[in-house]
Amino acid sequence: MQIKHNDALIASIGEIWSAAQIAHFLEHNEIDIPLGELTFIYSRDEALEARRIAYAVESDPLYMEWQYDQTEENKQAWLTCVANIKARYPFPA
Repeated sequence: MQIKHNDALIASIGEIWSAAQIAHFLEHNEIDIPLGELTFIYSRDEALEARRIAYAVESDPLYMEWQYDQTEENKQAWLTCVANIKARYPFPA
């Protein structure tokens, strides 16, 4: 995982960090950049693993709920969650 700000490399980390871990890293290293201004670059393997975990925690329960009641609203909630996970952990260009 790489952390960039305005295309400048801030850190290259050998694992995926949560927002809390990144915030701690920034504070510890006295880097005053808001999280919202950072770009996170993942290797393909990192993105796949992060997606796998996020799907299990976030989207799988929504999928099961949709399968149970088959409402369009729950289907859309599941699909939106999947799209958000893919956007959060994009594959490298």
